Amino acid sequence: MNILGIDTSTSLAGVALSTDGGVSTETWNSRHNHGREVMPAVMRLLNAAEIETTDLGAVAVALGPGGFSAVRVGIATGQGLVGPSGAPLIGVPTHLIQSYEHRNASAKRVVSLIPIGRNQLSYSVYANPITGTSEEIDGGICGVAEVGNNIDWAGAIACGEGILSIEAEHGIPTADASRRPENVVAIALQRMARNVDASESVAPIYSRPPTITAPRKR
Repeated sequence: MNILGIDTSTSLAGVALSTDGGVSTETWNSRHNHGREVMPAVMRLLNAAEIETTDLGAVAVALGPGGFSAVRVGIATGQGLVGPSGAPLIGVPTHLIQSYEHRNASAKRVVSLIPIGRNQLSYSVYANPITGTSEEIDGGICGVAEVGNNIDWAGAIACGEGILSIEAEHGIPTADASRRPENVVAIALQRMARNVDASESVAPIYSRPPTITAPRKR
């Protein structure tokens, strides 16, 4: 099956294409230009594999948390790609994508961290062994300065983009700060194999409600 993965949750963006010939990926650092950058990246992978969008058996998208517009760009792109063919669209939480990378780690628990601005981090805790259908056992938002106290770090490691914000004096064991788009595909394949109905729940996950400006009075 040809399956495409899209992750535009944060500035660490990426796409992955799984075909019978293997997995190809493209990653980049986006400066708030996800809407302009994601489709050209998708098309480069499809053209290199010599397949059309209608050849995709499924598309998987990262749901966030992440930037308000960034997350929506990835989901909207996925919806547009599966629209003509009716292929399933599979949503994957971004915290699970980051944690899945460390599914074979010796740590009992993996804590995924994503910066959300205002010196705050979104965190999600998963128990090992982590699979494509794992659910978080804890999660929330905390200040960067409070991360050492707000999370139980016994037998745990931190991973994901948010570890770059952690001060060394916290003494928190850390893993990798990267987020690989091929994990979006791997998780989606596991969910499809276990008949997890994700198409009905492809909705963005926001760390906090979007700010809406009240209309001006005339």
